[in-house]
Amino acid sequence: MTDLRIEPLSTDNATAAGAVLSASHHNYPAFRVEFPNPRVRRRVLLPFQTAAARDVAVHGSLLGAYLDYDLVGVALWQPPGRFPLSALRKARMTPALLRVVLAAPRTFPLFARSGAALERAFPEEPVWYLQALGIHPNAQRRGVGGALLAAGLAIVDADHVACHLHTSDKANMEYYKRWGFELTQPGFPAGPSGPTYYGMTRSAA
Repeated sequence: MTDLRIEPLSTDNATAAGAVLSASHHNYPAFRVEFPNPRVRRRVLLPFQTAAARDVAVHGSLLGAYLDYDLVGVALWQPPGRFPLSALRKARMTPALLRVVLAAPRTFPLFARSGAALERAFPEEPVWYLQALGIHPNAQRRGVGGALLAAGLAIVDADHVACHLHTSDKANMEYYKRWGFELTQPGFPAGPSGPTYYGMTRSAA
């Protein structure tokens, strides 16, 4: 196996992180519902994921996985009290969201409603939030996701609080269970006609 290392990323790495997340999430069930056209989905995901990575680099913990010199995996962790995003942080993401609107004007309302539904479903107790975990398709099944999760959970466990995640891919559930997550929110629709999500929580260390 080539050299695999996990490093914290900064805002300078946001574009590269966004590209990895866009590639890894291109066929993600929620995004297939919200943006059925694959070409539109590509135009939408890059600015959105780049903005999300930049936000987490400032307000949370943005972790990157490198194989040799290539960034191939990214994890977005929000600390307790930092998700849902404040009005100011959402405003800073407006340029990226405008690009989403321009690329997908018909389905953007569904995308926005889905995001609002996830915010309403967020736990009331303080938790770390795994906002996104993505591995580039060319680097999957090589231990990258496990290395990223282990690094992130070490940060979480040092805080002695629980952590939470949402996924719209049922195939992910068994994987996260192996890392101590339990299903705490059975499948629920993220807004009218929205994708189905599942909430999972890992107890505090």
